[in-house]
Amino acid sequence: MRLEQALEEYERKRKKAEKETEKIRKKYNSRLERRIREILKRIEALERSKLPKNIDENMAKIVSAERKNYVTALRNALGSIKDMEDLGKRLPDLAKLHVGHGKYLLIIFEKEVYAINRLLKELNEDYVRYYNELMEKGLKDLRIQELLREEKEIREALIKAEMERRELEKKITTKRQELEDFFTKEGLDTIEQEMKHLTSGLRSAEIEIRTKASKLQKPIKRMRLHEEVAHEFIRDTSTVLRKPEEFISLLQRVYPRLDGKYRKAAQWLIENLEEKAKEVEKERAKLKELEEKRDSILARAEARKKELWELERLIEEKEVELKRLRNKLEHLEKELSESIAKLEAILGKKIER
Repeated sequence: MRLEQALEEYERKRKKAEKETEKIRKKYNSRLERRIREILKRIEALERSKLPKNIDENMAKIVSAERKNYVTALRNALGSIKDMEDLGKRLPDLAKLHVGHGKYLLIIFEKEVYAINRLLKELNEDYVRYYNELMEKGLKDLRIQELLREEKEIREALIKAEMERRELEKKITTKRQELEDFFTKEGLDTIEQEMKHLTSGLRSAEIEIRTKASKLQKPIKRMRLHEEVAHEFIRDTSTVLRKPEEFISLLQRVYPRLDGKYRKAAQWLIENLEEKAKEVEKERAKLKELEEKRDSILARAEARKKELWELERLIEEKEVELKRLRNKLEHLEKELSESIAKLEAILGKKIER
């Protein structure tokens, strides 16, 4: 059986069931009215009943108070019951009253209280029968039409969200290409390669010079010289690059006091340091110039990067939305399958969607 046909048949059954359940409601509501009238009569009878003449005065006061509380509570509870649905809500309160009367009230007015309790018990029994008959005759609303409508809406939302995600992905691809083209046009890759080459060359040159100079730290330290450049050099070999002329002058003065490998290192520095230091300074200036060019290019690319980041953020948000929609669709499909299975059980037929 097609789902459309099954829903039509189910709707016919549901309407028929509604008529039957309405009859049940009317039958029990009518019975409820009679029961309540009977209980109210019993309450009035209890209220009018006179206390025994030989009762103790204190006992009389207690019983009178218990009767007043009992009668008032019962009237309030019954006054709020208009139909069987109300009765179901108030049954817990009535159950408390069924056992909540004072013990002295029960002793003095045993017959009257038991009569009321019997009627209260019958109210509870009526509600149980009423509920069971409704469950037997009634048909639960399966919400299939509503679920189908929701499922269609979610599928449409999914298609829309996936299209929007694809559009964002296209924009991201375009923006990335634009950024790459900009960097290519500005020669960023060439600049960074030159910077890498210069940095490597500078490092090698500085290591060569500072390695040669480091051999002289111990002998110069042992000489206990008072020149500032000597003290700076003992602490840090980079002094030779910052103050090459001063350091060469120092070496020329201490050269006669050096021997062996120290004299050889000093000789190399006296002959080469000035030229090497100038080369290093020149290369550093080139590197700084390239860094400024690179930074300028990156700064001008910042707006494009921000656009790209914003698009990537929107993609992430869209992924979260898609996940939420898929989870909701999965939940709906599960609920729909369960509802169709219940419908098959009601109709006794296999249903095709």
